[in-house]
Formats: sequence, structure tokens, C-alpha cells
Amino acid sequence: MTARRTNAKPRDAKSGKPKDLPDAKGGKGRGGSSSGGARYRRLPTGAHGLTREEVEQDQRERLRSAMIELIAERGYPAVRILDLTQLAHVSRPTFYNLYADKEELLLSAYEDIAGRTTLRIAEAFAEGDSPQQSLQLALQAFAAMAAVEPEAMTLALLGTFGAGPRALERRNRTTTALEKTVSAGRAHSWSEQPRDLTAKFLIGGVREVAATRLRAGSAEELPELARELGAWALSYPQALPPGLEGPRRVRKRESAEPTSAVLRHERSLAERRLPSGRHDLAREEVVKSQRERIVDATAEIVAEKGFAGLTIPEIASRANVSHETFYEMYPTKHDAFLGAQKVGLHQALRTTAEAYQSASSDWPQAVAAGLNALMDFVCSEPSHAHLTLVDTFGASPGAIEIRENALSSFTEYLRPGFDHAASGCEVPPVTAEAVAGGIWQVLHHYIEHKRLHELCDASSQLVYLTLNPFIGPERAAETARRPAPALG
Repeated sequence: MTARRTNAKPRDAKSGKPKDLPDAKGGKGRGGSSSGGARYRRLPTGAHGLTREEVEQDQRERLRSAMIELIAERGYPAVRILDLTQLAHVSRPTFYNLYADKEELLLSAYEDIAGRTTLRIAEAFAEGDSPQQSLQLALQAFAAMAAVEPEAMTLALLGTFGAGPRALERRNRTTTALEKTVSAGRAHSWSEQPRDLTAKFLIGGVREVAATRLRAGSAEELPELARELGAWALSYPQALPPGLEGPRRVRKRESAEPTSAVLRHERSLAERRLPSGRHDLAREEVVKSQRERIVDATAEIVAEKGFAGLTIPEIASRANVSHETFYEMYPTKHDAFLGAQKVGLHQALRTTAEAYQSASSDWPQAVAAGLNALMDFVCSEPSHAHLTLVDTFGASPGAIEIRENALSSFTEYLRPGFDHAASGCEVPPVTAEAVAGGIWQVLHHYIEHKRLHELCDASSQLVYLTLNPFIGPERAAETARRPAPALG
């Protein structure tokens, strides 16, 4: 007996197009999502009239559907081939006859949803009579797909994180294609002005709003939110104001005062080890030092090898602690990851908040100060920045939840902007959330592609993009052009 998912259909062997088969209720066509066993039905046994190619196509679609469902539930690293074969009702030999490994299956599922999404957005964008209408139609098309296929869209937005270099390369190609589409309506094309971060910022904002609703099971809200996102996106002029494209600050590396994490990284193993034998350190100091070293070691390893390459023996070795000491503090490597994530996010938030408060009497300038401080932190703590901004999505749903809570805290510093809007200008309610997602996307881009040395060149643009929807392009650009302190 072969099980079949209700919304997966065999395809014609020649045309590749889906063939209509009766669904569980006797109808035809692709169905919406449901839960449990109702999502699957069995192909008839014996002579069913399907060719071998059609049977294999059906098995592939069920496995892709299983991957989509399990990633939405637990994240890619936790998905096992056993889970996939049981949910899709195929044998293990059948799985390996169709796919080399689970990464190849993920890529197959991603190619399907990402390809269809990119194509639909491009088609909708081309239907507009103006750049403004094109952007709105593209957002509506994206929202409509997310509402109909929430789990598939969750995979498209989050599923490839932590899946390996091939998935990363495919995701980057999709992002680049979307950036080119969004940039098509701007005064300068994507290729003519590659340093214009507006398209990347907008995609990050839309992704953030959509991913949050998808994870909360509120995909039905997205078609209505598409109107707000459109109004937010259209608040940006078609060209960057002058003076925001080039370098703004230079990191004075030779005179920089290293942070504690950098110092610990540069010390030899002997120097990092606490004194042996009798010493005057209190138990609390010893535990604190051990925990800090474990957190730093975890961040370093993840930045180098990703979450999949993180092992307890290597953490213990780099942190100069015994395995017993590690287990006293963290039951698993995943707990160590979450601990490092919390530390990095707390430090980033504290750094940003202190800078923001120092200029709180002038909200635009306070935001600029906070963003510059955040970028300083990211540049000075590359390992922690990589873990908290890049590797979080690939760890687990729990890590994503911690990240979302932290991002919500950052977003609170943007909410006063609603009170600073020009008279008669209505700022869409989704703006603060979307702007926070845009900031995250830009930082993620520079860290993931190992271009931190260029991040400070983007500081003026990031300030401008953050403030523009609240106070308008002229005031935002004026604030962004103000001299910022050199990095030290």
C-alpha cells in the first residue's frame, strides 16, 4: 500500500503537469492544508493505471510535503530521514532511490516553492502600470501565496537556514532575483547602483512580517497586511538622496581596544586557563569564567562550522573545561547554543539601548546613535554576531523564538517614530516591525558574506532607511549625513 498526501498529485510523464485525481472527498484539484492523517490518502493497490514515472513523482511530492511540514514544526537540523519516510509513507530504500540525502530533498522542495514564488512575484510586478502599482501587486501576490500555502512559504523563508552551502547558494540566488525585481522600479537599476540597500531592506521587512505571521499560524492576516507593507515600501523615494552611497567611517584597527571576547580568543590556551591548585578565586568567579569561555567557544565554533559542526568535545576543548564541567552548565550542545545566543543578544541590546538613551531627547539622533552602536558591536564581536544574526534560523524553533523576542525589544525603540511623523502623514502600523526586519536583513547580509569590514560604510544608508518612513526622506537623510564618531 502506498500513502498519498491530499495536496500532492502525480504529474503527466510527458508534460510534467499535475494530473487531476479524486481527493479524499471525491473532488479534484490541490487542497488546502489540514492536519494529521487527513492530509494523506493511499493510492489504489494493484492495477491503478499509473506509470512508474507517475508513482515516483507521487512519492517525491509526498516526501517534499513531509519535509515542508517537519521543517515548519521543528526546524531542518532536527528532521531525520526516518521522520520523513514515516510521514510520507515510503520505505527507506525508496527514499534513497529518489534522493541522495535529506539536503537534496530540501533543495527539491525549496526549488519548487521558491521558483513558483519568484515567478509569481515577477509576473505580478510586470502587470503594474507604474512602479508603485507594480510593487503593490507583487506584495499582494506574495501574501496570497503565503495565505494558501503557509507551510511551503515557511520553508521558502526559513527552511534553508542551517542546511549547508548548496541551500545557502540557492537561497542567495532567490534573494538576488527578488532584489532585481524590486529594484526594477527605482531610478537606478540594481546593476547600476549595487550599493543601494533599499531593495534588500524592503525584502527583509516583508520577510520579517510574513515569517512572524507564518510561525504564529496567522497567515490569513497577510493579504490585508500587504496593503500596509505596500504603503511602507512606497514611502521610500525611487533614488537614494545624495551623500548616502559611499564610505562614512573608518575602523581604526591599529588603535582599537579589543573587547573581552576578542582578548580571550587571542590568548593562548595556557593564558585562558584558570590557575590550578589553590587560588583566591571565589566559586562564583570560577563558574562565571567557565560559563563565559563556553559561550565564547560555542560562538566561535558555530561561526566557523555552523550549528551542524558544533560538538561538545570541541566546545570543552576550546573553553578549557572538562566534559563534566560542561554538562554541569548545559545539558546539550543546543542548550549551549541558546546560552550563547542569549548572551550575544543581551549585549547587543544593552549596547544599542545605552547609545539610544544618551541622545533620547532627539529621537532621530537617538536612533542613529543606537544603530551606529549596534554596528560597532557587530564589528567587534564577529563570532557572537554570526551566531545571533545568521545561525539562529538554522538551530531550532526555540532559537527563532528567542530571536523574535529580542527583535521585539529592538522594535520598541522605533515606536516613538509614529509620534514624529509629519502633519497629515499616516505611518502604517506595520512600519516599526518591517523596519526592524530590514535592519536585520542588512546586518545578516554583511555578516553571512564575510563583509563586516564594509558594514560601517553602510551606516548612513541604514540610518536613512530606518528613519525615512517616520520623518520623511529629507529629515532622514539630514540625520544620516551627520558625522558619527570613528570606531575605536
